[in-house]
Amino acid sequence: MIQRRRSFHRNTTPIAMSRVISVLFVLFLFVIGGGMAFLASWDMPAPSKTVEKVIPDERFPR
Repeated sequence: MIQRRRSFHRNTTPIAMSRVISVLFVLFLFVIGGGMAFLASWDMPAPSKTVEKVIPDERFPR
């Protein structure tokens, strides 16, 4: 006798699916909030490369 595999929809109830979606949404909010807190508190160093540019004297009136 061949047994049929049960589909995903028959094993889950709408309440269980809404609970899973709620948990995933809360985890998503924690990840977004954690990323924002990290970026707000990160002391990123300013670039320290020196830039030298020669400006010709003809550009400035005397």
